[in-house]
Amino acid sequence: MRYFSILFCLLISSKLFAGDNNKNSPLNSEPVVVKIDGAFYSTPTCTHNGNIVIASHNKHLYFFSSQGELVSDFKASGWIHATPGILKDSVVAIGCYDGFFYFFDCDGNFRQKIRPPGFIFTEPVEMDDYMIFGSNNGKIVFYDRREDEISHVKVRRTVHGSPLVTTCNMLIIGANSKKLYFVDPEKNVVNSFKSDGWIMHSKPAETFDNLLVVGSYDKCLYALDKSGNLAWKFETEGRIHSSPVQTSDGTIIFGSFDKHIYVLSEKGELIRKIKTGKRMVSSPAIVNSSTVVIGSFDNYLYFIDNYGNVINRYDAGGKIFSSPVVLPCGTVFCCTIDGTLSFLNPEFMHRILEPAVVVR
Repeated sequence: MRYFSILFCLLISSKLFAGDNNKNSPLNSEPVVVKIDGAFYSTPTCTHNGNIVIASHNKHLYFFSSQGELVSDFKASGWIHATPGILKDSVVAIGCYDGFFYFFDCDGNFRQKIRPPGFIFTEPVEMDDYMIFGSNNGKIVFYDRREDEISHVKVRRTVHGSPLVTTCNMLIIGANSKKLYFVDPEKNVVNSFKSDGWIMHSKPAETFDNLLVVGSYDKCLYALDKSGNLAWKFETEGRIHSSPVQTSDGTIIFGSFDKHIYVLSEKGELIRKIKTGKRMVSSPAIVNSSTVVIGSFDNYLYFIDNYGNVINRYDAGGKIFSSPVVLPCGTVFCCTIDGTLSFLNPEFMHRILEPAVVVR
């Protein structure tokens, strides 16, 4: 039985609430909305040939074109919560609750699977000859694809954070031990930073001034140097699941469970906070040099500029847990917990962003 039905629907004006500068703007573009019987917690990824890969708790992995056409789907034997990773040779890799890691080409054709230790929540990254990810049994797993060999680094508790490989070739990954781990290419844990809460999903961002910025369930955003020393921290009133991003002008943007989007200077000073209707779990994605997009549990995608002004918002039809993604063609894609997928095409995006007025 197929788990999807495609709905091509005209987006009526009640789905988009603009700022004061375009309350009466007509909307004639038609985003593609796809409805699937399954909840989406996985963050989508764009393949090297421009397709979207997205996984669901209905145990399916879907490949869509940028126009919203289904390319292929694959059924695993467990929930898929992890984010797909795109490897250097264009292979799509994703972990599953069934204990397997699956590999596909860019069009969704199955290639192979491996069985590493534990269940997999994190996306994979590559460092030297290894594909690296975390598991629920306190292991950072190193998979040598050329030799088909698996090894690991043992740490404490579930490794649920999203990994980053820095420009100096260091692996950074968070865990439910409340620690951020610094691992070198020889698989040595060379440093760690201890917060007061889980580091869950929040992927460290490497900033222009050579710091690492990451969120914790202790409600703080931390900025660390490459040795794990604290440079500054910013406290919110809710847990931080969101991964921060830094825009081209140095602004740092992220969301919090306290229902706000935060806009900080590169030194960690508050520029503005934006109140949404419900908690923020999603991470922001950069649309262009002056705009980011982020989802909320209040069903809306928020389009904001680097100064913290809300340019527009889009009703995605359900709670947004995963992060939106911006395709090379300019389409913005998002998915919801109730199984609604939205493909906001470049023409529609132009209408959303056209009325933007930068407030200095």
